[in-house]
Amino acid sequence: MPQEIDKRQHLLPMDAPAPVWRPIHYLGSKLRLAESIREMIDRVDPSGGAVCDLFAGSGTVSLALSQTRSVVAADIQEYSRVLCKAVLNPASLEAKDVADFLRHASTLRADLESCLEPVLAFEERAIEHSNVSPELLCDVSENGSLIVGKPESRELAKCLEEVRQRINSCNAAASLVTTRYFGGSYFAYRQTFDLDCHLAAIRSSRETYLAAILSTASFIVNSVGKQFAQPMRPRRKDGTIKSHLISQMCRDRSHDVTKILTGWIDTYRSLRQGHKHRVVRGDYREVLKSLEGISIIYADPPYTRDHYSRFYHVLETMCLGDSPDVSTTSLSGEGASSRGLYRTDRHQSPFCIKTQAPKAFLELFEGARQLPLLLSYSPFVKDGHPRMMTIEAIALLARKFYSHVEVVQAGQMTHSKLNKTDLHRDAPEDAEVFLVCQS
Repeated sequence: MPQEIDKRQHLLPMDAPAPVWRPIHYLGSKLRLAESIREMIDRVDPSGGAVCDLFAGSGTVSLALSQTRSVVAADIQEYSRVLCKAVLNPASLEAKDVADFLRHASTLRADLESCLEPVLAFEERAIEHSNVSPELLCDVSENGSLIVGKPESRELAKCLEEVRQRINSCNAAASLVTTRYFGGSYFAYRQTFDLDCHLAAIRSSRETYLAAILSTASFIVNSVGKQFAQPMRPRRKDGTIKSHLISQMCRDRSHDVTKILTGWIDTYRSLRQGHKHRVVRGDYREVLKSLEGISIIYADPPYTRDHYSRFYHVLETMCLGDSPDVSTTSLSGEGASSRGLYRTDRHQSPFCIKTQAPKAFLELFEGARQLPLLLSYSPFVKDGHPRMMTIEAIALLARKFYSHVEVVQAGQMTHSKLNKTDLHRDAPEDAEVFLVCQS
């Protein structure tokens, strides 16, 4: 499966050092712009020196840049650190290493399966009878979380309570984090159980195995767009079932975790790097204070009100392996648990908050001012998803710290220079642009 994904998603020319692919389905992925970004980096900094990918996300851009430069990949999220570490510093894994890892996971599966038997059996039956009784599978998806679920079905409620007791009596909570939080909602219980067993089987080459598990989770998740903002909504507000989604739910929940994971492991372990790279987890302001030996900075901050942590909190929890509190629908902390089962401590980016975005950009430009900066941004769209700032407003802030600022439409080498009285206004409103900042 991942090998097929590589062929479909590679971006660089066939004679380039390696294809570029996305480790996970990612909001605002720069997969299609990776080559344009490389070209712009080389144009602004012909030295071929090290580059800092300041908001590295899924690592796609870092992977593209790593073919010709040393890269420092930085992001505040742990899942991003894991993915970037896996693609920039790939582990050397032999077939025997992988076989031992999979064997260990299989042993853990045999040891722990009895804890989950009631919900595994219930969901299997719900899927089997989904054509005639789809409400059972809907209940699993909407109310099946072992952490906060309150099912309509008395039988499912009884199964959840029995499994909770079994997990506690076996002292297995720490080994079944993914299942406890996200089983039933985002994935089939069987799938989260398999993911947990593989997570627990990691003994070495942590980032490579963990990244492959994250890629697998992104591929199999039962949600719209393969994101983690919310599980699938199989019922309308009036309670009627969206019959066209039931088959998709069954299809997503039937994916074989071990088979898909094995392919992803092969994809990651096939990577080769010819440069030295570094991965840093931290806030962009702190990262900028500690950069050394960097020739240019690439920054791709978020530009809408959508906090990325809302879309990838499941992957964050899988990486951290902790037991976070789940946020509620009320800011006061009362009310029902959030449908997306979000972490209460999930990161809130200032770039996604309208009142904080100007200061965030000022701090970005001030911290980066000693180096050339290439900034990706999508201009304000009047009738689309609103941006926190217009490109004109951002450019004015950049000029406080850079003497030369220009806008380049992504994918094109034509550009308009910006000065105090003549801002770039020709790019299509829905086009991605680069803001090139130089002293």
